[in-house]
Amino acid sequence: MLGRLRRTTRFDVALALSFAGFGYLAWAAAAGVGRWMLATASPGQGQTPLSDVAKGLFVDGALVLNLAGLAWLCLSLALVVRASRQRCSVSWAWVSSACQMLLAAGAAMLAGVACRAMIPTPPADPQNAWELANSLSLPVMLAVAVLVWVTFLVWLLVERARMDRYGPTLRDGLRTNAYR
Repeated sequence: MLGRLRRTTRFDVALALSFAGFGYLAWAAAAGVGRWMLATASPGQGQTPLSDVAKGLFVDGALVLNLAGLAWLCLSLALVVRASRQRCSVSWAWVSSACQMLLAAGAAMLAGVACRAMIPTPPADPQNAWELANSLSLPVMLAVAVLVWVTFLVWLLVERARMDRYGPTLRDGLRTNAYR
């Protein structure tokens, strides 16, 4: 069995799809909480260069961080679709989602360590368009991610219904699990 590709079942696809959603939720939670913590803190006595890097990443670069999370979700979902068509192992989708969760946990730890060196203050109002975009990007990206995730879910369900109704086509290849 070593080196052979196991057939991907509907259950495997469902698990990978839900795991991709959880991976993005971990990313969004780490980005949102890290941004909130660092935006409401002012420089303290023990501020380090790490605090400046974390504030630049979470507060000033929040839009880029949120777009990266959405792009990673789309990558994981594309791997799920490839696995559902027996083009690659479903493990690649799981690995992608797990790496997203691990990186989110590391980023949350970075934000926590950086915030520990800072004293909390009330948040300031956004001064320019970039700060406004950074402050609004997480809810927008979260809504877009949920929409993308639900679209992939419905698309895979419709494809499964088509397979159940008409059977595989020549394009589906010889390695489908339609008659399982």
